[in-house]
Amino acid sequence: METKKIEKTLVAVHSFKTTLAKINDAVGIKPNLIAQELAKQAIEPTASQIWNYIDCDGKPDTEFTLEICFPVKQRGEDTNDVSFKTLNNFSCISHVHEGPWNEFSDVYEKLFAGICKDGYTPTGQCREVYHHCDFEDQSKCVTEIQVEVK
Repeated sequence: METKKIEKTLVAVHSFKTTLAKINDAVGIKPNLIAQELAKQAIEPTASQIWNYIDCDGKPDTEFTLEICFPVKQRGEDTNDVSFKTLNNFSCISHVHEGPWNEFSDVYEKLFAGICKDGYTPTGQCREVYHHCDFEDQSKCVTEIQVEVK
């Protein structure tokens, strides 16, 4: 666990409501929409995908906002599938997870226990930064989980 301050980041984003029970419906499909739109506008992503969870309480059926973000250098034209915005500064507790995504619930549980023990207060916003994705062998995945705190 590490304390970090993430600076403002310009992103191309697709935002929608979902639940943890339905989140797998977005894997691959929503990021591909963003990538296709960026290619049409000749805009290159500058860093790893960020999945920004807003007001997610960890319960499988609670609806929350998910923003799938691609960091970019310049704004493009907003469309039905993609808009451009700047993610605010983000003070967080961070943990890099190496392994399958189905282990995230255990990682989050340990992170939140440590956060509370250390006297931080979660804000209700978390991010997952997908540094390396391997859909065929998820043991090779590297994901940074960031929990915003105050």
